[in-house]
Amino acid sequence: MTNRPRAFEERLRAALLARLPEVAPAPTPTRVRRYGVPLAVGVATAAVVAVMALPGSTHNGTRPADGPAGAPEIRKDPDGSLRFKMPEPGEIPALVDALKKLGVPAALVPKRPPSQCSAPGGGYRGPQTDREAEVLQESTDGFVFKVDAKTVPPGHSLAFEWAEYHPLGEKGIGVGVIETSKVPSCAVDHSEGLEELLKSGSGAPTGEPADTIRVPVPTVDELPELVRRLQTQGVNVAVTEKKAKAECPHVGGGYRGPQADPEAELRGRGREPSTLKINSKTVPPGYTLVFSKPADPRGQVGAGVKETSKVTPCEIDYSAGDPERARLNAELQSKLRGTPATPPAGTSPR
Repeated sequence: MTNRPRAFEERLRAALLARLPEVAPAPTPTRVRRYGVPLAVGVATAAVVAVMALPGSTHNGTRPADGPAGAPEIRKDPDGSLRFKMPEPGEIPALVDALKKLGVPAALVPKRPPSQCSAPGGGYRGPQTDREAEVLQESTDGFVFKVDAKTVPPGHSLAFEWAEYHPLGEKGIGVGVIETSKVPSCAVDHSEGLEELLKSGSGAPTGEPADTIRVPVPTVDELPELVRRLQTQGVNVAVTEKKAKAECPHVGGGYRGPQADPEAELRGRGREPSTLKINSKTVPPGYTLVFSKPADPRGQVGAGVKETSKVTPCEIDYSAGDPERARLNAELQSKLRGTPATPPAGTSPR
């Protein structure tokens, strides 16, 4: 963990959440990788790499036919430190080259499916007590990367994960500081279906199915009517209630994870993280769209997709006995919906 002021952490978390194109389904415990702050609520993690995604981008991450994408602007401060904003996926190779020319020990770490990469991962610097030693910093222009002897000390490198098959695969950009001798040869991409997509050679998806239904994530009061409406449209949908451990034997889990095909993601992208896309890709045959109904009627409804045979009438609410976790979950969900957070019962706002 870190001793940095909470206000800074909250602003950084809010800025990153604002740029996230999608969120792991609420019914399943969130697995977090490569974040500089505990963004996914309910998970305490020693953050090693900052990952941000880029909604509204006009780039698809591939190199254009007339040459590679250019690097983002790199500014040099009077004290010699370098600053630049989060790059687009297609700009990463050029950015690494530009940083190297400026004397920065930068490294490009290719992302690969599990069968092509055995690197264990990890080894990156964790949160720093001195904010000036953090590579991702707050500025008047938002959050930017700062490179100097504190953020990338001698013997360390600034490593960028990059997938040549983007926009397929995991979303977001991985950036971290690691000892130069420990820079991995590759990084594993755990998105589901990646191996099959790459083997098929079909390339980037051409668009979502014509039968796509788009609906906002419902409130508790809206849930019954939405379920009824979806059922009349032929959607395989179910509701599971979140309950205390003493009231429910089902641990939950088993939901689909991040998809390699962006069109197979249930959540909308860009500025639509609270919109659900329902079609034959996001809810394939043999699977069910599951809404998780919170025990607290003031809570937020979760949505995920799991095999129909694994759907249960209830799931254990692991935040029931953890007021801080419940508060942060409410904060995250309200951020996604763009509405004020209502503190869960037994908690108080900060």
